[in-house]
Amino acid sequence: MLTSMVMLLATVIVPSHAAYAATAPFSLNQPRDIEFYKTMGGETEMVIADTGNNRVLRATANGSVLSTMEVNDPTAVTVRKNGLIYVGESGENAKVHIFNPDGTVHSEITGLISKFSVQQVSGITPIMNIKSMAIAESNGSEVLYVYHDAYRKFSSSPELHTILGNIYLDGTGYGSGSTGGLLGNVGVERGDNGEAWYSQKGFITLNGISNLSKPSDSFGELAVDVVHKYLYVVVNETEIQRASYASASYSSPPVLEKWLSTSAEYPIDDPDAIAIGPNEQLYITDAANNRIIVFNSDGTFDRFLGLTVEINQKPEVGPFSKTVKKGLPVSFTSTDFTSNYADADGQELTDVRITSLPGSGRLQLNGIDVVQSQVIQASELGTLTFIPQAVEVGIKTTFSWQAKDGRDFSDPATVTIFLRIKGDANGDGVLTPADALLVNKYIKGLITFTPEQIEALDMNDDGVLDMKDSVLIMGVYLGIN
Repeated sequence: MLTSMVMLLATVIVPSHAAYAATAPFSLNQPRDIEFYKTMGGETEMVIADTGNNRVLRATANGSVLSTMEVNDPTAVTVRKNGLIYVGESGENAKVHIFNPDGTVHSEITGLISKFSVQQVSGITPIMNIKSMAIAESNGSEVLYVYHDAYRKFSSSPELHTILGNIYLDGTGYGSGSTGGLLGNVGVERGDNGEAWYSQKGFITLNGISNLSKPSDSFGELAVDVVHKYLYVVVNETEIQRASYASASYSSPPVLEKWLSTSAEYPIDDPDAIAIGPNEQLYITDAANNRIIVFNSDGTFDRFLGLTVEINQKPEVGPFSKTVKKGLPVSFTSTDFTSNYADADGQELTDVRITSLPGSGRLQLNGIDVVQSQVIQASELGTLTFIPQAVEVGIKTTFSWQAKDGRDFSDPATVTIFLRIKGDANGDGVLTPADALLVNKYIKGLITFTPEQIEALDMNDDGVLDMKDSVLIMGVYLGIN
């Protein structure tokens, strides 16, 4: 009886956090891309380019949002075999953001406009629109394929073309080439054999398998059902066709057949992406209506994708300070930040964002200057350092920071760096009789101080450096003050 009571109490008194976690609907704004993938633990997850909200969502297969990744104008997503999430940012500063499997920042690939030789056209700012991305294999190496629109000069004057660029992820190179036509619907996908499969106007290339050609059609985004060996493709913007590639070859290409067409209730109006999800269902992004439509493998409507998010309380952070000693750099530790961090939901600190920089000196991460709004992973905080100016200005400087709990950032807090302790005349970081002696020498006119030094030594803040300040310094040293 006693054993049963103990077991019952344990069950009732210690429920999991998830059991009581409140959830709320999560709305999309112009979703442009979606991709499913298997985690290292074998779970099915998805990433969605929530373009209109300038973010990427990482969610479970049942629609529970796990994390959000802030990206300006994200238009394409893909996932590497090691779980890293790649996000294409379109615009003047086109780049690829790389996130860790948990959604924290990993790194980025910058300079896509120059990498892919986007031409400078007089009077037009170079802008790259990334339409589709996939990571596939080529000659034994992993390659990031990036379908984008860009200006190229193939005739007498530059024209806006659709280009398929490639970046070798082992760092061995990059390049790009025209698809052979002007703007159009395109898609690139990792094929069943690991190679890149891609479409363009009137043509689909299934590297290592076969080719499909129909000049009268415009082929767009692709999706591959590796279980049933089906290839799905958006055709002429308003129809989805599919073909079995199970026994296809270059001499016997797959035959596309109509599978789904537009309707008043479920319009297929130039969908930006299609993807195969759990149970071989097809997910279609409907950016115009801010939704994702799910169809069964037989072409029947199943549902609109519903997303929910666990209501998260923003973490809180507090101010703290560090002191420069003898003009030497100040090293930070992760504890400096975690000890001034609190989260009501019990989530650990995952990232820190530097929202403002010091007015004097500079912050460095691994020896590289930190820029405003830079996000730093918690594991890297031990490499953060403040480098004081050769000539100290004032007695303190500040910067501000925010902490992320894996989901949301806190409000900012201030870090104060004391360049010189009040009363520390020689800059050794402590108050001693030597500091009082220097003040006495100044009073007698034997030495001079800069205005900043006078401010630092004016212990009672009366604007005058005199014997009162020397006495106060000695009082601190003796423990009287």
